[in-house]
Formats: sequence, structure tokens, C-alpha cells
Amino acid sequence: MISIEIASVADIEELTRVEIASKLQSFPEHMDEVAIDYATRLYRWQTYFNGESPASSKPERIVFKVVKDGQIVGFIAGHLTNRHKDSEIQNFYLLKEDQRKGIGSNLLKSLIPWLISHGAKSLCVGIFPENPYQAFYLKYGGAYLNPHWIFWDDLPLLQNKISEGA
Repeated sequence: MISIEIASVADIEELTRVEIASKLQSFPEHMDEVAIDYATRLYRWQTYFNGESPASSKPERIVFKVVKDGQIVGFIAGHLTNRHKDSEIQNFYLLKEDQRKGIGSNLLKSLIPWLISHGAKSLCVGIFPENPYQAFYLKYGGAYLNPHWIFWDDLPLLQNKISEGA
């Protein structure tokens, strides 16, 4: 059984584990030691949940987790921001075995209404140019702000595209 739930501070260790595992499964050739260091990533999650990072973020934030058979297998973290657009996807990871099953789309579909309810009209996500998952964002109408950022200027339109399955 799979469910999407709001994550809490109690989930930080498992979110860290999933983030590192997903990076190693999906694009190991692009990961440096810092990107997959457990202590570093754990600290980043602690500061995220405490509202201390990233520096451009506003306090409003949420993390939706995917729970499958009692284990977290993916998540999406989003917050309001002053960087580029009104809101930002901070992290979005799903274990490889659970990809391409509609779970990622459902995670994004969970985040958008929360962002809209908090006054966001636009959204951005940082990517590295070699990221093979850019196609996921582009299929839902994302556009390049530059080689490192994809954005949407109309969250209700994005919500409709996700609901229609693009």
C-alpha cells in the first residue's frame, strides 16, 4: 500500500537515507562526496525543517513523503521563496524502483495546492544541466529560466496539466 503524507522532523533520518539512495541509483556519476554524505545531508534536513535554509526561503514550507509498506520511498519538499519565483521545490526524490509509476506526479500534485493556498503563483526548481529527470518537469509545461532552473509562472495551469496527465 502506498500513501502520501506530510513529513515531520521525526522523518529526517529516513528522508536523508532516501535522498542519498535515490541520488546513487539515479545519477551516481554526478554525485560528489558532499552530495551523498549522510551527516551533511542530515544537517541540511535539520536546518530545512527549522526554517534556517535555504537563505532565500521564507518560513512557509512543507514536505510530502511517500510511504510504501511502512517505509519512506520518496518525497517532495517545497517552500515559499524570494529566489526567482514565489515558490521552490527544494528536494524531490523517489527511489528508482518506484519511479515511472505515477508516484512522482502525485507528489507534485500534492504540493501545488499547498503552494497556491499559501499565496504562491509561480514555482521554480533547481537542476544541474545533466539531470536526466528534466523531462519530468518539461512534460508539465516547465520552461528553462537558465540551464540550472526550470520554472512555471502559472501554478493553477500546472495543477491542471498534472491532473490531466500532461
